[in-house]
Amino acid sequence: MSECSLTYYRPVSPRANALPPTERRVAIVRSALGLIRERGTIPTTREIAEAAGIAEGTIFRAFDTKERLMDAVVGETFCPAPVSIQLHAIDHDQPLRPKLVAFVTVLQDRFTEIFDVMSALGLSAPPAGFEEHRGCSPETGHVPLEEQDLGVGSTWDPERRRLVGFLDHDADRFTCAPEELLRYLRLLTFSGTHPGISEGRPLTPEAIVDLVLDGVLITRTKKAS
Repeated sequence: MSECSLTYYRPVSPRANALPPTERRVAIVRSALGLIRERGTIPTTREIAEAAGIAEGTIFRAFDTKERLMDAVVGETFCPAPVSIQLHAIDHDQPLRPKLVAFVTVLQDRFTEIFDVMSALGLSAPPAGFEEHRGCSPETGHVPLEEQDLGVGSTWDPERRRLVGFLDHDADRFTCAPEELLRYLRLLTFSGTHPGISEGRPLTPEAIVDLVLDGVLITRTKKAS
């Protein structure tokens, strides 16, 4: 055996500890998702295995085909549970503006992830299905949520009803219903984050909140200040 035969061409990632099948699937999906977002392209199964610290064959023991793995990546991306959990964690007692900035930040992060994955996978519209993520079953690796706690996505209404309550204290300051304010924020966040609509210059959460709350016209109050 020569010295060369003991030398690897590339560093070998340390193998991950053995995980239950469900957790292993989740780890593979999230490794693939991270590479897709980082590179903007679909990685090879070897690259995914290296990122996950597993043997390449382990991927095909968890998923029949690479297409099934990519389906799982899309399901992970559109799952409502993570964004719902983040929205629930917003401090409702803080002042209005930072509270709304926190809300927009969560939405913007979600939209950015969705846009990244759709671009890399060549999707022109959100896929249908992924019912396994509706209530977030244990197989998704997320905290199971009740139906009324679903997140922002195709099932916007349940989460919106819950979120309206965190604006009750400031409702008398608005010229519209709190529900409409959240709708304005969501629409502007979507368009201000989409790389095509925003012309590659995404709006910051602070700018989005300022536009919705203050507009762009100079009022007497603004002149005085």
